[in-house]
Amino acid sequence: MKLVVRLSLAFALVAGAAAGLTGWLGYQQARDHFQQFVAGSETVRSGTQFPGAVPGRGRQLLLAQLQESSLRSTLIALVVALGVGTYLAFRLVQPVQALTVATRRFGRGERNVRVAVKGKDELVELGRAFNDVATELAAKEERERQMVADIAHELRTPLTVLKGDLESMSDGLLEASPENLRRLVAEVDLLTRLVQDLRTLSLSDHGQLVLRTKMISLNDLVEDVLANFQVRAETHGVRLEASLEPVALSADPERLQQVLHNLLDNALRHTPSEGRVSVRLGRKGHLAVLEVCDSGAGIAPEHLPHLFERFYRVESSRIREGGGSGLGLAIVKALVEAHGGSVGVENRAEGGARFWIYLPVDVQKNNSQPAP
Repeated sequence: MKLVVRLSLAFALVAGAAAGLTGWLGYQQARDHFQQFVAGSETVRSGTQFPGAVPGRGRQLLLAQLQESSLRSTLIALVVALGVGTYLAFRLVQPVQALTVATRRFGRGERNVRVAVKGKDELVELGRAFNDVATELAAKEERERQMVADIAHELRTPLTVLKGDLESMSDGLLEASPENLRRLVAEVDLLTRLVQDLRTLSLSDHGQLVLRTKMISLNDLVEDVLANFQVRAETHGVRLEASLEPVALSADPERLQQVLHNLLDNALRHTPSEGRVSVRLGRKGHLAVLEVCDSGAGIAPEHLPHLFERFYRVESSRIREGGGSGLGLAIVKALVEAHGGSVGVENRAEGGARFWIYLPVDVQKNNSQPAP
């Protein structure tokens, strides 16, 4: 039953009980006084004395007695109404008190506290909303703790390498050769990319990611990125293929280059030698459709829903290799959604994975600003 209906019925019950009790008590008192008045009148006319009769005071005495009985009846009814109202109010306030206690406990850090919900009124809905919010906040805190642990793990490896090698060079145990220095620079580059990726995700989370948009030819942008990956693909014995339709849209070219770079980097790292990575670009209504497909081992179905989560790890065939920050696909999702698009992944029937991106070709995001 809805809370407003319960309150209405409660107030109506209290008012009805008070009015009924007042009327009944008043009627009883008035009847007794009226009978005494009538008996007194008969005594005056007949000269006979009746027990309880009110001799010779007339109407004023009757009115005084009626007023006294009405006041007495009203006080009794008021006491009863207050008692009934207090009981009903206590019953109605109990869920609010339980919710207050649970909120204070949650605020003190008890993330497992929940309120018991039973029924369908507004207070029950409020309790369910509290439970939902508490569950989401607890999950968010757990994700943040896990992310901090993952960040610490990602930072620890290159820092350990840097510290160990620099100490060895300082002690004369390791030669400061160009090769060793290049390796240390690569570790610094890894740290730099990790910090940049984390900053990008942080800006996206807080709605502060600014896109410098302009009209671009998406097919030309894809061709440029593919040309940059051609040497790397040949080194790994992977064939790059492209099927590109002309598509023009308003977007941030540097951010889209980053998106495509991350997808191609992911595809090449998980495609075996003699394999193939294909890129397709086309139109579907008011959307540009970009696909990156590989001929690797594919992704286990249980991992597909989590693939764009930060630092998510799957089986060994998909573990990060080659100095990646572990945030590439999370960056892809954040940047594509900042453009008003969507991203997804699925396994192909012929083997390998298919990543797809939908981008609007005629919509500019509110957080965009023109390129200078």
